[in-house]
Amino acid sequence: MLYYLIAGIILIIGVIIKLLTSRNYFNKYKYVRVVEYDENMKISIRYIKHQHFNKDNAILINPKHVYNYKGYTTIVKTNLANESINPIDFESKYPADKYKSAIKSKVIADTFATLKVEKFDKLMFLLLLNAIQLIAIIYLLYMGMEKGGI
Repeated sequence: MLYYLIAGIILIIGVIIKLLTSRNYFNKYKYVRVVEYDENMKISIRYIKHQHFNKDNAILINPKHVYNYKGYTTIVKTNLANESINPIDFESKYPADKYKSAIKSKVIADTFATLKVEKFDKLMFLLLLNAIQLIAIIYLLYMGMEKGGI
């Protein structure tokens, strides 16, 4: 009986340590997200701790090019230059009236419809579901120990 309780406590402590030490929903502020575009259209995303950020990389960063993406401090760069780029600073060679007519077409409209952001956060829901299940298991173990069944 006591072994189950000790195993449950060790499991809970392990989950808490995992949540506090790894990159997850609760400690996004500790990491810098670096998005690097390659010349062959390859995108690589790295997460680097703030304290180790510019020791190995030596990226020249313009403060106006740093933005927030889902809680992560994000920097965009290319492999051709060792400096950050601004993803919203561009000059379009495409006329605005042609662009508006293209958006109205069905193919482009369907493409943009698939890019909608989900309003429901799956990670937080699964975390809460896991906590509820853990509490239910501990309760059932406790009730079994009271009756002397386990």
